Amino acid sequence: MLDFTYGKIPPSNGKAIALLNDKFNIDYKPTIVPYDGYQEKMSTTIAGGDMPDVMGIEEYLAAGSLHKWAEQGAFLPLNDYIEKYPSLALVPPEIWAAVTNKDGKIWGIPRYYPNTPTQSWVIRQDWLDNLGLKMPTTYDELAQVAIAFTKNDPDKNGKNDTYGLVMGPGGAPGYGMGAYWDRDTWYHKDKDGNLIPGYISDARKENVTLFADLYKQGAINKGFGANASFEVGQSDFYNNKAGIFMGGIRGMDENLANSLLSVAPNAKFSSIPPFKAPDGTQGLTAQRGYYRITVLNAKLAGDEGKIDRILSLVDFGRTFIPIDQRTPDNETFDFRSGKLNAGYTFENGAATFTQPDQGLLVSSYLPDSNMWAPSVLDNKYSDTTQNPLLKEYVKQLENEYANYEEYVDPQYMGYSETLNSNKGADAILKVSDAQVKMIMGELPLTSWDKMVDDFMKSGGTDIIKEMNESLQGRTLIGFKKMGQ
Repeated sequence: MLDFTYGKIPPSNGKAIALLNDKFNIDYKPTIVPYDGYQEKMSTTIAGGDMPDVMGIEEYLAAGSLHKWAEQGAFLPLNDYIEKYPSLALVPPEIWAAVTNKDGKIWGIPRYYPNTPTQSWVIRQDWLDNLGLKMPTTYDELAQVAIAFTKNDPDKNGKNDTYGLVMGPGGAPGYGMGAYWDRDTWYHKDKDGNLIPGYISDARKENVTLFADLYKQGAINKGFGANASFEVGQSDFYNNKAGIFMGGIRGMDENLANSLLSVAPNAKFSSIPPFKAPDGTQGLTAQRGYYRITVLNAKLAGDEGKIDRILSLVDFGRTFIPIDQRTPDNETFDFRSGKLNAGYTFENGAATFTQPDQGLLVSSYLPDSNMWAPSVLDNKYSDTTQNPLLKEYVKQLENEYANYEEYVDPQYMGYSETLNSNKGADAILKVSDAQVKMIMGELPLTSWDKMVDDFMKSGGTDIIKEMNESLQGRTLIGFKKMGQ
């Protein structure tokens, strides 16, 4: 097995390997290397015909080659095995579609990543309450709130020291209050019926126009463009200077939330629910639902015993253990953690794990150690969030996840070689730069059509053509109730 890690490197002779050999009756030889340099090692390995039985691949790292390798038959087709292994059977069809060839062969196993919205939105509820304002449900209302947060002293300190919307480099976050407006989502179509990226859509043009007016009125932080940093805007939000920013159901920084409470003890967050779009839809874009892929060598075909051992090992690592069962009494948790008082200790209801480079953590050696939750809600993010400000906010996001639909972006199932090349990256960067300048008043809004035309000439035509061709014959999901 060949894979990479972002952290400390587990040794090739770690004691945990012996545990895996005994449990699965295998001779396991994992090679785990640093992320830096992995692409070259992986590409050389596959091109040289010396691919191991199992390999981990980051789709972004290998985007230019991954689909070619799959089409050339480098990876074992997995269609006949999915229903035999519980954690594989949990994967929804749209995620399998992302690792399926045009001829219908599933060539990889996606590793779990929650399919929550790509971005969620957080607003200072205490500022709304101080000004007697309601939660915005349209962009016009959002603009009114942003201006009020800028001009009406929402924190009641008698100073003109607040503003509405935080923006950072590239105009991020884009404040797409629904998939319809999401600048990174392939939602809209051109006159020929081809799907197009949101950043050249009329919906995005409307938003850029609105943001330009807000910027002129001081409701967006000055100088947020290419030379600014994301951390500056984030600091403004958590230092009680800005009222609207992006949030998330997981990964929010509790230290930052604590710092806000230290200067604004009465601060309260609320989630801004998705707006209802002109076409009647109401939901955000879902994340792709996976990150990294496990592939098996095509040369394993016919060796069913070995394939079963590999997939049993993969399935074990992906098996979900409920939060409240992650204790030494749970045999699976205890084993994957390297056994109590060896790979980990357990005191006061919490586990403390040894570092991977000690070679004692079984999970460090698994081909896939990302437990596949039957539903995002099974991760119980609000239960494991300690900060009171974030805890209530995360509960709101969990309710939204349960009650709203999310849009499954077709680009997750498609592929454009140009999009994943330097040419495509440059073309998109020019669009982003132009939109930032429009918002900041450095380019007239009337230059929108020229921006789109330049994008098309710089590679956009190929990106749209290739993406749509790759999606032909595939079933596009559209909006979907999450967890179904």
